[in-house]
Amino acid sequence: MEDFLYLNRNRNVNYKEHIKRNLTLAIPVMITQAGQIIVNLVDNIMVGGLGGKYDYIVDETLGKTALGAVSLGNAVFITALVVAFGFSFAISPLVAAADAKKDKVGAGKIFSHGMVLNLILAIVLLGALELAKPILYYMGQPEDVIDMTMPYLSIMAWSMIPIMIFQTFRQFSEGLSLTLPVTAATIVGNIVNIALNYGWIYGYWGFPRLEVEGAGLGTFFSRVSMMLTLILVLWSYKKTKAYLSVIQFKKFESAIYKKILNMGIPTALTSFFEVSAFAAAAFICGYAFSQEAAELQLAKTNLAAHQIAISLASTTFMMCMGLNVAATVRVGYQLGLKNYTVLREAGWSSIIMVAIFMILCGILMIVFRFELPVVYLDNQPVIDLAAQLLIIASLFQLSDGIQLVALGSLRGMQDVKIPSIISFVAYWVIAMPLGVILAIYFEMRAYGMWIALFVGLTIAAILLLLRYHLQTKKLIYGNTQISDSRQL
Repeated sequence: MEDFLYLNRNRNVNYKEHIKRNLTLAIPVMITQAGQIIVNLVDNIMVGGLGGKYDYIVDETLGKTALGAVSLGNAVFITALVVAFGFSFAISPLVAAADAKKDKVGAGKIFSHGMVLNLILAIVLLGALELAKPILYYMGQPEDVIDMTMPYLSIMAWSMIPIMIFQTFRQFSEGLSLTLPVTAATIVGNIVNIALNYGWIYGYWGFPRLEVEGAGLGTFFSRVSMMLTLILVLWSYKKTKAYLSVIQFKKFESAIYKKILNMGIPTALTSFFEVSAFAAAAFICGYAFSQEAAELQLAKTNLAAHQIAISLASTTFMMCMGLNVAATVRVGYQLGLKNYTVLREAGWSSIIMVAIFMILCGILMIVFRFELPVVYLDNQPVIDLAAQLLIIASLFQLSDGIQLVALGSLRGMQDVKIPSIISFVAYWVIAMPLGVILAIYFEMRAYGMWIALFVGLTIAAILLLLRYHLQTKKLIYGNTQISDSRQL
């Protein structure tokens, strides 16, 4: 009863201050994510431009085939990358909890152990991607699309090493509530990517014309530049330099590896279940029922439309990563202080903010559904289908944003195992079987697959919100000595 009365005396939640602190963390991350979106967007636009929109060679079929190749290559690579990223996400809440206690040595140990694990994972995934490439020829895709995908996927696989070094430093920096250094590194990476893509894809400025392979090379070197820039910037910051200076790679402790693994593995699986579902959706959308010319062209049209729609939907998703990071860091910090009431408020404020943002994004997608695909290529059947898919994408914007920030809030609480199970059920037990039935059995193709994705995202959002509500209530009511110093 005392706990109940305590909570009711503190109903006057200062959401204005919560929003201010969320934005302080989120805006630099959103700029960073916008930068990474631009990398992907530039790849898609420039590759789609091979059809003649931005190229001196006019070949509409080449543009559609190249866009399909990038779609499949990214579907495979991003599935692996998100597993790696998901694993690395364990670093930031652990560093945030250590930072709340001013434990520089503890935070440094999280960083050094996390770096070792991330590099091992990067090498394992690099090998897995190279070994998996031949399987693509047996997945019902147009053969000329797969031929273009192969070299692109190899280059992207090797970029796993610099991007995971970058990601380790990034999670460390964000765990210390410093998000601007990552923004600076991303801006540099974007400049490098755009310049090299323009040269290597089309053969301008004296570069060899490499088309889809050139897009892969541009992305590889942009990631190397991001890694080097972030390291230099972090060593120039007073706070991060103080933490980095105590880091050692001489002595390792099994208990710290275990702590990171206990959080990292379920988090990686959560990311894998969602992104692998979207990757599988690309293959289902591009599935050819036969090898007849008309059927292959229809498969390419569905695959290209899917790539355009998923690229645009990913744009809003990645912008929401700012609020995901804000929720993780702020909830993790309050967990370290044991301010459980403020912890709950920090998560809910981020969830409310993302809901408003995604509703606005959904409206914009509907209004501009025919204009947005034109940025990628001039092919009316692809544009018309992409416009239909964007209607569905607009509907699942709210669910997508809520499930992402709810996951970030739960990760800040170091609650990762049950959310992993929720993601598996939502995407692979419900969404994917439904997608196969609608897309292939009922021959609804990309449209049917996207209906299934909407169902999966909505179920995930509802269950994760319920989980966060129950877990935060348990934290508050389960502690008779409730700490609420209002240190936001």
